[in-house]
Amino acid sequence: MQIDRKHILILSSWYPSPEHPFLGNFVQRQAQVLSSYHTITVLHTVPEEGRKEIEIKKSDVHGIHEILVYHPKGTHFLSRRTNRLKALEKGFKEVTKPDLIHGHVLIPGGYLFAKAKDHFKCPLVVTEHASYYRPGRKNKLTLKERYVLQMVRKSADRLIAVSEFLQNDMRSLFGERELKVIGNPVDTELFHPSELEHKQFTYFLHVSTLDDQLKNVQGIIEAVALLVQKGYLEVRLKIISDESYSNWQKKVIEMGLQEYIEFDGPLSPKELAPKFQHASAFILFSHYETFSIVIAEAWSCGIPVISTSVGIAAGMDPSLGYNVKDRDSISLAMAMEKILNDVSFERMRIRKHALQFSDLAISEKLNDLYRELLG
Repeated sequence: MQIDRKHILILSSWYPSPEHPFLGNFVQRQAQVLSSYHTITVLHTVPEEGRKEIEIKKSDVHGIHEILVYHPKGTHFLSRRTNRLKALEKGFKEVTKPDLIHGHVLIPGGYLFAKAKDHFKCPLVVTEHASYYRPGRKNKLTLKERYVLQMVRKSADRLIAVSEFLQNDMRSLFGERELKVIGNPVDTELFHPSELEHKQFTYFLHVSTLDDQLKNVQGIIEAVALLVQKGYLEVRLKIISDESYSNWQKKVIEMGLQEYIEFDGPLSPKELAPKFQHASAFILFSHYETFSIVIAEAWSCGIPVISTSVGIAAGMDPSLGYNVKDRDSISLAMAMEKILNDVSFERMRIRKHALQFSDLAISEKLNDLYRELLG
């Protein structure tokens, strides 16, 4: 893919830092993918409790130039905003003028994207990943949050949602404003089907932050319990997370399910890929997802997905897996039972569907969008 190399400045409300190494790691990975085509600079402000002075730390990681600006957090809304804007202004001095700014995650940092556009006088593209548009949550947006959304709506030259599912939920707040759909990139070279016979593997896999406000880990565990009670003593579930899972381990022991459910993590992508490859199916029982990279990774490995109708799994074709009812562990257990009874899926058909999220496919869509703005 031939394209004139441009300088892209990336800003994000979420981005990995030493204190939060997994926060917004999908933004970092997209930056790394784009570095094959463009010069990429990431500027990110990091508030810290107890800090007195602004400190700038720069590094070059996997082809991108990262500028992290550490600053005092502040004690209330106005001081936090003032401190972050001061940090941003300091960071601007470290950035060569970009051709285009790409912002990620509108709340709370969207006003920084608008500020950067005013400072550098260049186009602004904004991608939304976050879940605050979900029913119930979007009706509770604060005045500050609504102000940020309206600021981004006015200043962004292009707005992107990472899935049609999120696009539909954003419309009530963005009206007739065009919302393009471009998903997150997945390393389809790393996440690929196993060469072994799939029927050799009998465990289910779940990978998440284990946030029970959204992920419903409790419901997954209850589905395993239902299957065990029904006599499926061969059922196995692997739960992998970057976050602590000690409380869930205790819960599993209390329920007498330690023989059937095991935990692991954090794992690097190279360590995680075989877990997908060797699973019978991937489970996501979330109340809400905007995209779900782990579903795309599962499909890329050719394994079916059992999921609530959220993110890229919303209304999925039956050849890709099963949609189940939210908050209904019986529905989940029934889908798992079908897998245990040796329902077969065409691995390469599933894999083909996932290729729409490959690094190349997503890069082409983003580069087409950049060309529209930059010529």
